[in-house]
Amino acid sequence: MIGTYAYTGTGQGLDADAAWDYIRDGYLLSPRTVLKGRSKLQHIKLPALSIDQDKLSVKLQETLVEGMGQIAGLRCPIMFSGGFDSMLMALLARRSGAKVTGVTVQFDDFNPLTVAGAVQFAGQVGIPHHIIHVKAVEFLSAVETLAGLTDEPMLDLDLAIVLAALKKYDARIAGKLFISGMGSDQWFGNEALEDKRGDLEVRLDWAIVNEKAHHQAAKAHGYEFVFPFLSAPMLALSAQVPASLKKDKKLLRALALTNKIPDRGMKSEQYQVPSIMRQTVIKTYGKRAWPSPVSTHCADSRESDQKLRQIILGLWLEKVKI
Repeated sequence: MIGTYAYTGTGQGLDADAAWDYIRDGYLLSPRTVLKGRSKLQHIKLPALSIDQDKLSVKLQETLVEGMGQIAGLRCPIMFSGGFDSMLMALLARRSGAKVTGVTVQFDDFNPLTVAGAVQFAGQVGIPHHIIHVKAVEFLSAVETLAGLTDEPMLDLDLAIVLAALKKYDARIAGKLFISGMGSDQWFGNEALEDKRGDLEVRLDWAIVNEKAHHQAAKAHGYEFVFPFLSAPMLALSAQVPASLKKDKKLLRALALTNKIPDRGMKSEQYQVPSIMRQTVIKTYGKRAWPSPVSTHCADSRESDQKLRQIILGLWLEKVKI
């Protein structure tokens, strides 16, 4: 095992109860893992923060810029969906002195609206743009590769697409330091309002696990990620934002308006990993999923996701170093 685990006793076998909880919920809250005798190191504590509610927008922009770090003069590719989150990242990075290029992933024929929108809006704000084409077979290969890179079982098919794209990316296009808007939905949008077991503690734990997995995927190909929305000061700021300003990303939209970002309106979502590909993953790896004593037979609408988690757990256990 690498990185985020600590020994808490003897024995490194599978904890069946924890494994089932992972399949059911998609995560294990610290300090639990799916292995007996191992626990995750405690996550960082958020800094205390008190902010004038009237200055939230200003503080948000300042914190985003701070989260980007010292990027003046650097060539930085931006993970660019064409939404106002990625455009905000691009404009703030450019204002900070970075030479930015929008990078959009074309996943077979599954996301044409997203790609077309990214091309259009990159042109509107004057940002150079590059498209990386990822085929379905490359995505499936990345799902299995990802299981050997991370030290935490995950159900993050979007990350598999990112990993497949990084494999095909050439640093001569726009540099090696990727800036991503990951975390905006979870901390400043509607997802932050969803009722989940564990609430803030779960979100913080999952954000850290998810961020680390992205870093591991990028490192595998010699690149780096920066996630301004997942910096500790930004997460602390999120805790001070009222729910009314997270609904439909009202605070972020106000910030986008301040930076003169074209408003795309409340567009319908186009999933980067469509249901047909989720089913393909199940058909491709289903026989290799970790078997009993965990059962994934259930009657609710989450059955597909639970089966995927079982597959991801099975692939991860095959590759994990114990």
